Amino acid sequence: MSTHDLENLITFRLARLVSELNRQSNRLLRQTGGLNVPEWRVVSLLGVGGEMNGRQLGSLARLDPGLLSRTLNGLEQRGLIVTTRRPNDRRAVWASLTPAGWEVEKATRPVMLARHDRLLAALSPDEREIILPLIDRLYQTIAAENAASGED
Repeated sequence: MSTHDLENLITFRLARLVSELNRQSNRLLRQTGGLNVPEWRVVSLLGVGGEMNGRQLGSLARLDPGLLSRTLNGLEQRGLIVTTRRPNDRRAVWASLTPAGWEVEKATRPVMLARHDRLLAALSPDEREIILPLIDRLYQTIAAENAASGED
């Protein structure tokens, strides 16, 4: 397989795109709120959804348990979230934003929304209309294949 062949693979192109998106996100998030991408995902989810348990956060943010645990610990050490355990289920960790966490969420949200708008501005109106449904269709295809093979 040549380099040209690799560059024609959708997975190769998407991986390259995600790498650049994450690089840009990390820079913007560090400058705005001192966060990295996994931390921003958790802070944003808690900002939108309120208190959540680790399983919910991991699933929605697509973070593996180890990365989620490190992310929650780091956010808690910096005073951006508080974690608790419920008396009826001591295994599950629940997280919520602290006032400092809400401030970071409030600071990073407009920056990331503006970035989103800049990315979409690179596309024509017709392209903007179809890109998210196309991405969703690819995601659903992969999720169905993973479910059929026993992966989640």
